Parts: sequence; C-alpha cells; structure tokens
Amino acid sequence: MRDAGPTAEVDEPGLLTSSLTMLRLLIAWCCTALGVLGLLMGVGDAPYLTFHLVLLAGGLLLLGFGALPRRPALPAYLTFAAVALLGLVIAAVPRADTCCLHGYADRHGYPFALLGRGASGHWRLDFWHTAADLVFWAGAGLFALVLVAHLTPARRPDPGEPHQHRSHAETKAEIADDENVGGLP
Repeated sequence: MRDAGPTAEVDEPGLLTSSLTMLRLLIAWCCTALGVLGLLMGVGDAPYLTFHLVLLAGGLLLLGFGALPRRPALPAYLTFAAVALLGLVIAAVPRADTCCLHGYADRHGYPFALLGRGASGHWRLDFWHTAADLVFWAGAGLFALVLVAHLTPARRPDPGEPHQHRSHAETKAEIADDENVGGLP
C-alpha cells in the first residue's frame, strides 16, 4: 500500500484549479449546446447565424482549451479582454439597421440591439441583449486569445523546473507500478 508521501500532492490539482476547470467545462458545454440548438432551430438573418456560429465554435474551443500546445500568457489574456470589451463598446455605436428593439428608432449593438432610443428621446438598455452581445464578443475574444497564444513564443522553463513535462497520468502510472503485486491469479 502506498503511504501519503510527497507524491500525494502531485495527484491533487487543488480546489481552485478544479473549480475553474469545472466552470470552464460547464460554460463550454452550455455554449456548444446552445449554438447547436440555435442552428437547428433555423437560420435566420446574418446576426442570428453569426451569433450561434460563434457560440458553437467558442464552446468547442473551450472544450479543447486544456489541450492547447502552450498555456496562454498575459498578452493573450489582455487581448481577450480588449476584444471582448472593445467589441461590445464599439458595436454599441449608433447604427439604425440593427434588429430587435423594434419600437425604437435609434438602435445600437451587434449582433443584437442592446441600446435603443425611442421617439421621446429616452434611452432603454436591454439586459438580455447586452448579456448575449457580451457572450458573443467574449467568444470573439477567445479566438483572439488562442491566436495570440499560438503566435507568441513559448515561455522558457524556470531553472528549478524539470525539462521534461510529466502529465498527471504518467505520475499515477509510476505509482501504480510501485504498488503492483503481480496481477490476478
């Protein structure tokens, strides 16, 4: 039997890492399912189609995020935030041909109108369309994050790090070999 020595720490990724991975996978499966469902419901106008394609592709990208050849560095995450926030802000610049807030003459946002001004001059912010637009621009930011992570050079390992990266499964296999008692009769 194996004693809980220094290898026990290798088996446990930690509560924060596990929670973030679980959250990423939940968001990925939700985005993928909603993207597929939206596309199966029918192809509407171009913003509707674009939104659901980005939702589907973003969900699939999040599912495979752990298999990226390199971990994204700070510039990739900054690019993600810039694309998500600037996309939302720039899309809110006035545009009269945007859909969905039909009672308002002046509508703003892409792919859905999130801000509208009626004939009386009062502005209305639609929370659900704003949330959908933020998800859309976060998906676009995710594409930018992966692109920047791919284009930036890999970081050099710290002097204390081993040169060969060992995965979680390889460590468990070694531990299992040490505990092997010769198999079943």
